[in-house]
Amino acid sequence: MMIIDTTRRRQRLALVFLAAGLFGVLAFLAAEINSWWMTALDTSVWNWFDAHRTHKYQGDSDGIFAYIGQPIHVAIAGLVSGTLLAVKARSIMRLVVVTGAVGAGAVIEQTLKHTVGRTPGNVAQLRNGSVLDWSILESYMHSFPSGHVTGAATLFGTIAVCLGVKRNHAVKAALSFAASIGVVAVAWLALYVRAHIFTDVIGGMVLGGALVALSAVVIISPPRRPDRMSEEHPMRQSRSRTA
Repeated sequence: MMIIDTTRRRQRLALVFLAAGLFGVLAFLAAEINSWWMTALDTSVWNWFDAHRTHKYQGDSDGIFAYIGQPIHVAIAGLVSGTLLAVKARSIMRLVVVTGAVGAGAVIEQTLKHTVGRTPGNVAQLRNGSVLDWSILESYMHSFPSGHVTGAATLFGTIAVCLGVKRNHAVKAALSFAASIGVVAVAWLALYVRAHIFTDVIGGMVLGGALVALSAVVIISPPRRPDRMSEEHPMRQSRSRTA
């Protein structure tokens, strides 16, 4: 018979509920993709970025986003970081968690992009009287959720979770903050270069957050220790041998 740490058990249960809630939010966003309120939100954020976008930084931003958005670069980053974390912790589970979360995120977001779509009338509202090429707007019909943001959220999030194991609350908070800043930076860049619209990046954050929560469930799996009877068993054997 084994004794399980009830505190960690509650933590795992809370993380499972958190992941389930985030997946529920993602499903709600997918179902409401053509609703008036999501379209209005996308349009307002689109117009704000149009008003604050400058040609001076547009070229550099496009180059940076194109580089970090390459799937091979994300895969390499996940493999290298997962390997280093596994070596540090002396556990292959770190590598499995990081690469598994990044891979699962890629599969889910591609599946959603093929099944969830915006209508032409919905996307056309982003023009707002501008002369933007329709081919650019057409790419937003199946761009939910953002793969760039999903990849950043799963990669940075799982790294933060792995590094935060057995650390105090201050260190965990600092790691969470750093991971969040990285995700927000990628999301902002995606909006700035018009690779995605606002609800795309929100969907990527929600999907990434759900997968990170599930990854944390695996990482903080409660250790099991033998109960008193199993501890006394070898003691009885040693006593019988000495007798």
